[in-house]
Amino acid sequence: MSESITCHNFFDGSNLLGPHRIFYVDRVVEAVEPFDGQADYFLVSPGLVDIQMNGFEEVDVARASADELLLLGQRLESLGTTSWLATITTAPLNSLSESIRRIDESIAGGSAVGCAGLHIEGPFLGNAPGAHRPDWIIPFDSEWVSQLPPSVRLMTIAAEQPNVALAVNALRTKNISVSIGHSRPNEVQWRDARNAGASLVTHLFNGMSGVHHRDTGVALQALVDDAIYAGVIGDMIHISPEATSLAFKAKGSARICLVSDSVGWLTQWATKRGVQLKDGAPRLPDGTLAGSSTPLAECLRRVVQEAHVPLEDALRSATSTPADAIGLSSIGHVTSGEPADLVAFDESLHVVSTWRRLVSLRG
Repeated sequence: MSESITCHNFFDGSNLLGPHRIFYVDRVVEAVEPFDGQADYFLVSPGLVDIQMNGFEEVDVARASADELLLLGQRLESLGTTSWLATITTAPLNSLSESIRRIDESIAGGSAVGCAGLHIEGPFLGNAPGAHRPDWIIPFDSEWVSQLPPSVRLMTIAAEQPNVALAVNALRTKNISVSIGHSRPNEVQWRDARNAGASLVTHLFNGMSGVHHRDTGVALQALVDDAIYAGVIGDMIHISPEATSLAFKAKGSARICLVSDSVGWLTQWATKRGVQLKDGAPRLPDGTLAGSSTPLAECLRRVVQEAHVPLEDALRSATSTPADAIGLSSIGHVTSGEPADLVAFDESLHVVSTWRRLVSLRG
Protein backbone atom coordinates (compact mmCIF):
# COMPACT_ATOMS: atom_id res chain seq x y z
CA MET A 1 0.00 0.00 0.00
CA SER A 2 1.37 3.40 -1.02
CA GLU A 3 2.07 5.96 1.69
CA SER A 4 3.21 9.56 1.37
CA ILE A 5 4.68 12.50 3.25
CA THR A 6 4.64 16.18 2.33
CA CYS A 7 7.04 19.02 3.05
CA HIS A 8 7.41 22.77 2.53
CA ASN A 9 11.04 22.30 1.44
CA PHE A 10 12.44 19.24 -0.29
CA PHE A 11 16.11 18.40 -0.82
CA ASP A 12 16.50 15.52 -3.27
CA GLY A 13 20.26 15.06 -2.81
CA SER A 14 21.15 17.60 -5.49
CA ASN A 15 18.80 20.58 -5.21
CA LEU A 16 16.74 22.31 -2.55
CA LEU A 17 13.21 22.58 -3.93
CA GLY A 18 9.83 23.89 -2.80
CA PRO A 19 6.80 21.91 -1.53
CA HIS A 20 6.77 18.26 -2.57
CA ARG A 21 5.05 14.98 -1.83
CA ILE A 22 7.06 11.75 -1.61
CA PHE A 23 5.21 8.49 -2.25
CA TYR A 24 6.74 5.23 -1.03
CA VAL A 25 5.78 1.56 -0.93
CA ASP A 26 7.53 -0.87 1.45
CA ARG A 27 10.10 1.84 2.15
CA VAL A 28 10.97 2.20 -1.54
CA VAL A 29 10.34 5.57 -3.22
CA GLU A 30 7.48 5.26 -5.71
CA ALA A 31 7.19 8.84 -6.95
CA VAL A 32 8.05 12.44 -6.07
CA GLU A 33 5.90 15.34 -7.23
CA PRO A 34 5.22 19.01 -6.44
CA PHE A 35 2.66 19.61 -3.72
CA ASP A 36 0.21 22.41 -2.94
CA GLY A 37 -1.32 22.56 0.51
CA GLN A 38 -0.55 22.31 4.21
CA ALA A 39 2.60 20.18 4.47
CA ASP A 40 3.47 17.62 7.13
CA TYR A 41 7.04 18.82 7.60
CA PHE A 42 9.17 21.93 7.15
CA LEU A 43 12.01 20.11 5.38
CA VAL A 44 12.56 16.58 4.08
CA SER A 45 15.93 15.35 2.91
CA PRO A 46 17.63 12.06 2.14
CA GLY A 47 18.70 10.34 5.35
CA LEU A 48 22.10 11.56 6.52
CA VAL A 49 25.23 9.61 5.57
CA ASP A 50 28.09 9.55 8.10
CA ILE A 51 31.30 7.99 6.78
CA GLN A 52 33.25 8.52 10.01
CA MET A 53 31.29 7.27 13.01
CA ASN A 54 33.26 5.45 15.74
CA GLY A 55 30.39 5.07 18.19
CA PHE A 56 28.01 7.07 20.30
CA GLU A 57 27.22 7.37 24.00
CA GLU A 58 27.61 3.85 25.52
CA VAL A 59 28.61 2.05 22.29
CA ASP A 60 32.07 1.79 20.72
CA VAL A 61 31.78 0.07 17.32
CA ALA A 62 35.21 -1.56 17.55
CA ARG A 63 34.15 -3.54 20.60
CA ALA A 64 30.38 -3.71 20.15
CA SER A 65 28.29 -6.87 20.14
CA ALA A 66 25.58 -7.48 17.56
CA ASP A 67 22.96 -6.31 20.06
CA GLU A 68 24.92 -3.12 20.76
CA LEU A 69 25.31 -2.40 17.05
CA LEU A 70 21.56 -2.83 16.66
CA LEU A 71 20.89 -0.34 19.45
CA LEU A 72 23.48 2.04 18.00
CA GLY A 73 21.90 1.92 14.54
CA GLN A 74 18.46 2.58 15.98
CA ARG A 75 19.80 5.48 18.05
CA LEU A 76 21.54 7.01 15.04
CA GLU A 77 18.40 6.61 12.96
CA SER A 78 16.41 8.55 15.56
CA LEU A 79 19.04 11.30 15.24
CA GLY A 80 18.72 11.48 11.43
CA THR A 81 21.64 9.28 10.35
CA THR A 82 20.25 6.43 8.25
CA SER A 83 23.55 5.27 6.71
CA TRP A 84 26.95 5.11 8.39
CA LEU A 85 30.37 3.54 8.16
CA ALA A 86 31.42 1.75 11.33
CA THR A 87 34.78 3.41 11.93
CA ILE A 88 37.52 1.61 13.82
CA THR A 89 40.82 3.22 14.69
CA THR A 90 44.44 2.23 15.20
CA ALA A 91 44.98 -1.00 17.11
CA PRO A 92 47.10 -4.16 16.75
CA LEU A 93 46.18 -6.03 13.56
CA ASN A 94 44.73 -9.04 15.39
CA SER A 95 42.44 -6.73 17.35
CA LEU A 96 41.37 -4.92 14.19
CA SER A 97 40.70 -8.26 12.49
CA GLU A 98 38.41 -9.31 15.32
CA SER A 99 36.51 -6.02 15.18
CA ILE A 100 36.13 -6.32 11.40
CA ARG A 101 34.88 -9.90 11.67
CA ARG A 102 32.30 -8.99 14.32
CA ILE A 103 31.00 -5.95 12.43
CA ASP A 104 30.94 -7.78 9.10
CA GLU A 105 28.87 -10.60 10.63
CA SER A 106 26.47 -8.06 12.15
CA ILE A 107 26.01 -6.36 8.79
CA ALA A 108 25.39 -9.70 7.11
CA GLY A 109 22.93 -10.70 9.81
CA GLY A 110 21.03 -7.42 9.62
CA SER A 111 21.68 -6.34 13.20
CA ALA A 112 23.91 -3.38 12.30
CA VAL A 113 20.98 -1.14 11.37
CA GLY A 114 21.96 1.36 8.70
CA CYS A 115 25.61 0.28 8.61
CA ALA A 116 26.86 0.57 5.02
CA GLY A 117 30.28 -0.94 5.77
CA LEU A 118 33.51 -0.14 7.56
CA HIS A 119 36.00 2.70 7.60
CA ILE A 120 39.40 1.62 8.95
CA GLU A 121 41.29 4.66 10.25
CA GLY A 122 44.78 3.31 10.85
CA PRO A 123 47.08 1.68 11.78
CA PHE A 124 48.98 2.69 8.63
CA LEU A 125 49.28 6.33 9.66
CA GLY A 126 52.11 8.84 9.87
CA ASN A 127 53.51 11.86 11.63
CA ALA A 128 50.28 13.38 12.96
CA PRO A 129 48.87 10.63 15.23
CA GLY A 130 46.52 12.81 17.26
CA ALA A 131 44.61 10.54 19.65
CA HIS A 132 45.95 7.36 17.97
CA ARG A 133 48.57 5.44 19.96
CA PRO A 134 51.92 6.03 18.19
CA ASP A 135 53.27 2.62 19.26
CA TRP A 136 50.46 0.94 17.28
CA ILE A 137 51.17 2.82 14.04
CA ILE A 138 52.92 0.46 11.61
CA PRO A 139 54.01 0.21 7.95
CA PHE A 140 51.40 -0.89 5.44
CA ASP A 141 50.76 -4.66 5.51
CA SER A 142 49.59 -5.77 2.06
CA GLU A 143 48.97 -9.37 3.14
CA TRP A 144 46.63 -8.27 5.93
CA VAL A 145 44.81 -5.90 3.57
CA SER A 146 44.38 -8.64 0.96
CA GLN A 147 42.16 -10.55 3.41
CA LEU A 148 39.75 -7.70 4.16
CA PRO A 149 36.07 -8.42 3.39
CA PRO A 150 34.02 -6.45 0.83
CA SER A 151 32.27 -4.59 3.65
CA VAL A 152 35.41 -2.47 4.11
CA ARG A 153 34.65 0.58 1.98
CA LEU A 154 37.16 3.18 3.19
CA MET A 155 40.61 3.24 4.75
CA THR A 156 42.60 6.18 6.09
CA ILE A 157 46.36 5.94 5.61
CA ALA A 158 49.23 8.44 5.70
CA ALA A 159 50.88 9.61 2.49
CA GLU A 160 54.32 9.24 4.09
CA GLN A 161 53.84 5.48 4.44
CA PRO A 162 56.69 3.62 2.68
CA ASN A 163 55.79 2.77 -0.93
CA VAL A 164 52.51 4.63 -0.56
CA ALA A 165 51.61 4.19 -4.24
CA LEU A 166 51.72 0.40 -3.85
CA ALA A 167 49.61 0.68 -0.70
CA VAL A 168 46.95 2.81 -2.41
CA ASN A 169 46.92 0.47 -5.41
CA ALA A 170 46.44 -2.55 -3.14
CA LEU A 171 43.41 -0.90 -1.53
CA ARG A 172 41.89 0.34 -4.77
CA THR A 173 42.25 -3.17 -6.25
CA LYS A 174 39.88 -4.31 -3.49
CA ASN A 175 37.50 -1.43 -4.30
CA ILE A 176 38.36 0.31 -1.01
CA SER A 177 38.37 4.10 -1.20
CA VAL A 178 41.55 5.65 0.18
CA SER A 179 41.68 8.74 2.38
CA ILE A 180 44.83 10.54 3.50
CA GLY A 181 44.87 11.40 7.18
CA HIS A 182 47.03 11.70 10.30
CA SER A 183 49.71 12.67 7.83
CA ARG A 184 52.49 15.21 7.29
CA PRO A 185 53.98 14.19 3.93
CA ASN A 186 56.30 16.04 1.61
CA GLU A 187 55.06 17.07 -1.82
CA VAL A 188 56.37 13.95 -3.56
CA GLN A 189 54.67 11.63 -1.07
CA TRP A 190 51.38 13.50 -1.42
CA ARG A 191 51.58 13.39 -5.21
CA ASP A 192 52.40 9.68 -5.20
CA ALA A 193 49.36 8.92 -3.06
CA ARG A 194 47.05 11.06 -5.18
CA ASN A 195 48.33 9.70 -8.50
CA ALA A 196 47.82 6.17 -7.23
CA GLY A 197 44.16 6.85 -6.48
CA ALA A 198 43.74 8.35 -3.00
CA SER A 199 40.56 10.41 -3.34
CA LEU A 200 39.77 11.82 0.13
CA VAL A 201 41.35 13.45 3.15
CA THR A 202 40.20 12.54 6.65
CA HIS A 203 38.91 15.34 8.93
CA LEU A 204 40.32 18.36 7.09
CA PHE A 205 42.64 20.57 9.21
CA ASN A 206 42.79 17.95 12.00
CA GLY A 207 45.61 15.41 12.13
CA MET A 208 47.48 16.81 9.13
CA SER A 209 49.90 19.48 7.98
CA GLY A 210 47.98 22.66 7.36
CA VAL A 211 47.74 25.82 5.27
CA HIS A 212 50.81 28.02 4.94
CA HIS A 213 51.74 30.46 2.21
CA ARG A 214 55.10 28.75 1.58
CA ASP A 215 54.61 25.16 2.83
CA THR A 216 52.23 22.89 0.92
CA GLY A 217 50.60 20.91 3.72
CA VAL A 218 47.88 18.32 3.29
CA ALA A 219 45.11 20.80 4.13
CA LEU A 220 46.32 23.24 1.48
CA GLN A 221 46.70 20.48 -1.11
CA ALA A 222 43.17 19.26 -0.39
CA LEU A 223 41.67 22.74 -0.64
CA VAL A 224 43.14 23.43 -4.08
CA ASP A 225 42.58 19.96 -5.54
CA ASP A 226 39.15 20.11 -7.17
CA ALA A 227 38.84 16.32 -7.45
CA ILE A 228 39.57 15.30 -3.87
CA TYR A 229 36.88 14.89 -1.22
CA ALA A 230 37.47 16.38 2.23
CA GLY A 231 35.89 15.19 5.45
CA VAL A 232 34.90 18.04 7.78
CA ILE A 233 33.93 17.48 11.41
CA GLY A 234 31.02 19.85 11.85
CA ASP A 235 30.81 20.23 15.63
CA MET A 236 32.42 23.71 15.44
CA ILE A 237 34.96 22.48 18.00
CA HIS A 238 37.38 20.52 15.86
CA ILE A 239 37.59 23.44 13.44
CA SER A 240 36.27 26.96 13.72
CA PRO A 241 33.21 28.31 11.92
CA GLU A 242 35.52 30.47 9.80
CA ALA A 243 37.66 27.48 8.74
CA THR A 244 34.47 25.54 7.98
CA SER A 245 33.23 28.38 5.80
CA LEU A 246 36.61 28.50 4.03
CA ALA A 247 36.45 24.78 3.29
CA PHE A 248 32.99 25.02 1.73
CA LYS A 249 33.93 28.10 -0.31
CA ALA A 250 37.16 26.54 -1.57
CA LYS A 251 35.86 23.05 -2.33
CA GLY A 252 32.12 23.38 -2.86
CA SER A 253 29.61 21.05 -1.25
CA ALA A 254 30.09 18.42 -3.98
CA ARG A 255 33.48 17.67 -2.43
CA ILE A 256 32.88 18.30 1.30
CA CYS A 257 31.80 15.27 3.35
CA LEU A 258 30.35 16.43 6.63
CA VAL A 259 31.17 13.86 9.32
CA SER A 260 30.48 13.50 13.02
CA ASP A 261 33.63 11.59 14.08
CA SER A 262 31.53 10.68 17.11
CA VAL A 263 32.87 8.20 19.67
CA GLY A 264 31.44 6.15 22.49
CA TRP A 265 32.51 8.55 25.19
CA LEU A 266 30.64 6.67 27.93
CA THR A 267 32.22 3.27 27.20
CA GLN A 268 34.75 1.22 29.14
CA TRP A 269 37.28 2.03 26.40
CA ALA A 270 36.84 5.75 27.01
CA THR A 271 37.10 5.36 30.77
CA LYS A 272 40.28 3.29 30.45
CA ARG A 273 41.93 5.98 28.32
CA GLY A 274 40.78 8.75 30.64
CA VAL A 275 38.48 10.29 28.03
CA GLN A 276 36.14 12.93 29.43
CA LEU A 277 33.74 15.43 27.91
CA LYS A 278 35.34 18.85 28.23
CA ASP A 279 34.51 22.06 26.38
CA GLY A 280 31.95 20.25 24.25
CA ALA A 281 33.97 17.24 23.06
CA PRO A 282 35.60 14.04 24.34
CA ARG A 283 39.25 14.63 25.21
CA LEU A 284 42.23 12.68 26.48
CA PRO A 285 43.68 13.75 29.86
CA ASP A 286 46.20 16.03 28.08
CA GLY A 287 43.38 17.84 26.27
CA THR A 288 43.84 16.10 22.89
CA LEU A 289 40.55 15.78 21.04
CA ALA A 290 39.44 12.13 20.91
CA GLY A 291 36.49 12.46 18.52
CA SER A 292 33.18 14.21 19.01
CA SER A 293 29.93 13.72 20.90
CA THR A 294 27.88 15.52 18.25
CA PRO A 295 25.57 13.56 15.91
CA LEU A 296 25.68 14.41 12.22
CA ALA A 297 22.33 16.24 12.15
CA GLU A 298 23.55 18.58 14.88
CA CYS A 299 26.76 19.11 12.91
CA LEU A 300 24.64 20.09 9.92
CA ARG A 301 22.62 22.53 12.02
CA ARG A 302 25.76 24.17 13.42
CA VAL A 303 27.37 24.43 9.99
CA VAL A 304 24.32 26.35 8.77
CA GLN A 305 23.74 28.49 11.84
CA GLU A 306 27.32 29.16 12.99
CA ALA A 307 29.44 28.85 9.83
CA HIS A 308 26.67 30.37 7.66
CA VAL A 309 26.94 27.66 5.01
CA PRO A 310 23.85 27.72 2.73
CA LEU A 311 21.33 25.06 3.71
CA GLU A 312 21.43 23.37 0.30
CA ASP A 313 25.22 23.04 0.52
CA ALA A 314 25.15 21.71 4.06
CA LEU A 315 22.50 19.11 3.16
CA ARG A 316 24.47 17.97 0.12
CA SER A 317 27.62 17.56 2.21
CA ALA A 318 25.78 15.30 4.67
CA THR A 319 23.93 13.14 2.12
CA SER A 320 24.87 12.68 -1.54
CA THR A 321 28.49 13.82 -1.36
CA PRO A 322 29.67 11.30 1.24
CA ALA A 323 27.66 8.58 -0.52
CA ASP A 324 29.32 9.43 -3.83
CA ALA A 325 32.74 9.58 -2.16
CA ILE A 326 32.55 5.91 -1.17
CA GLY A 327 30.78 4.74 -4.33
CA LEU A 328 27.30 4.19 -2.88
CA SER A 329 25.10 6.00 -5.38
CA SER A 330 21.96 4.20 -4.14
CA ILE A 331 21.92 6.31 -0.96
CA GLY A 332 22.11 10.03 -0.30
CA HIS A 333 19.50 10.79 -2.99
CA VAL A 334 15.71 10.56 -3.20
CA THR A 335 14.96 8.76 -6.47
CA SER A 336 12.01 6.71 -7.67
CA GLY A 337 12.74 3.02 -7.34
CA GLU A 338 15.43 3.49 -4.68
CA PRO A 339 15.13 2.82 -0.92
CA ALA A 340 13.32 5.54 1.03
CA ASP A 341 15.97 6.84 3.40
CA LEU A 342 14.44 10.11 4.57
CA VAL A 343 14.76 12.57 7.42
CA ALA A 344 12.39 15.42 8.33
CA PHE A 345 13.51 18.62 10.07
CA ASP A 346 11.66 21.45 11.75
CA GLU A 347 12.30 25.18 11.15
CA SER A 348 15.25 25.10 13.57
CA LEU A 349 16.79 22.14 11.72
CA HIS A 350 16.13 19.68 14.51
CA VAL A 351 15.26 16.14 13.44
CA VAL A 352 11.58 15.31 13.95
CA SER A 353 11.19 12.02 12.02
CA THR A 354 13.13 9.47 9.96
CA TRP A 355 12.39 6.68 7.50
CA ARG A 356 15.00 4.02 6.75
CA ARG A 357 15.53 1.52 3.94
CA LEU A 358 14.68 -2.15 4.29
CA VAL A 359 17.21 -3.04 1.57
CA SER A 360 20.69 -4.22 2.64
CA LEU A 361 23.75 -2.35 1.39
CA ARG A 362 26.10 -5.26 1.96
CA GLY A 363 28.14 -6.46 -0.97
